[in-house]
Amino acid sequence: MTLLDEARPADAAMLSLEVAQFYYHEARLLDDRRFDEWIELFTTESTYWAPVRVTREGDPDRMQRGELALFDDDFGTLELRVTSLSAKSAWAEIPPSRTRRLITNVTATDAGDGRVAAASNFVVFRSRLEATEHTFYGAREDILVRDGASWRILERKILLDHNVYTSDNISVLF
Repeated sequence: MTLLDEARPADAAMLSLEVAQFYYHEARLLDDRRFDEWIELFTTESTYWAPVRVTREGDPDRMQRGELALFDDDFGTLELRVTSLSAKSAWAEIPPSRTRRLITNVTATDAGDGRVAAASNFVVFRSRLEATEHTFYGAREDILVRDGASWRILERKILLDHNVYTSDNISVLF
């Protein structure tokens, strides 16, 4: 093993740590309802989608691109989501929900061409009105691109672990 080989695990660990810090910042923006700042973390070519998960033996547990999805947004429709969440007439968020995001198991790999393939797990807790609470569990698979000293999200796939949704809506952002 050469010194170069020994440096690679350290580089990978530093990349994962840097991406984790980016994700923690992102979670803070969302929990603080700073949606205008959050949308700036995405490129204008971004995709943001959550394929439907299915439980069946022998087949993949998720739909493929172009098949059934809980949502399948480009940057324009993601901007509309942010605008609607920020509007005073957003019925699904009057009064605004309280949320708390926990991000864990962050990994990042250099994908070449200035891109990083990153993955993370999440728990999103939402408290609404006096007695409504929802918890969402899942994973995210992202493609990030460097933007100066930070990152921007080019692609985000959200994989919710639920088979049944007890929430009356999914108005939270992942």
